[in-house]
Amino acid sequence: MNRTLARLTVLALFLGSIYAIGRSTGFNEELTVEGIRGSMQSAGIGGFFVFAAMFAVGQLLYIPGFIFVAVAGLAYGPLWGAVASVIAATISVGISFVIVRTIGGQPLKEIKVPFLKKWLDRLEDEPLRSMIVIRLFLWAIPPVNYTLAMSGVTFRDYMIAAMIGMTPPFIVISVLFGLGVNLF
Repeated sequence: MNRTLARLTVLALFLGSIYAIGRSTGFNEELTVEGIRGSMQSAGIGGFFVFAAMFAVGQLLYIPGFIFVAVAGLAYGPLWGAVASVIAATISVGISFVIVRTIGGQPLKEIKVPFLKKWLDRLEDEPLRSMIVIRLFLWAIPPVNYTLAMSGVTFRDYMIAAMIGMTPPFIVISVLFGLGVNLF
């Protein structure tokens, strides 16, 4: 088995283990709008740390980030919900990047399929611009986090683009939910 396949197998086993632990402990059942909101509010001042941890684990369990952003707006209101969601999302995608890159490596750098190679080359040629556009439209979606982590982008560029690209849509979502607009 080549090194890339071995790393991807270990990554799949790691993520599968996270999912299995979440299922067996009932943690993933708490990852609902009501469950997250209740955990945040019951933790008092430490609620943000609970929220950030749940966001990070949720991303590893393939739960889209906009759910956590909406909950932040519901729990903390439009202003503090927006602040909490942007900070927690940035922490979450950073953790996701480090874990996926550390375990899975950068197998997308070796892709030879012309169509995919063209897009991946563009990502490496203009990383900030490309990732900002990706984040403006695809936010904190776990497959996007994993794909970018397994490409050749640097952690620095990844985090800058995440902060810039996720901030506008997450502020809008948090404010809408903080004002009582319920899209669920």
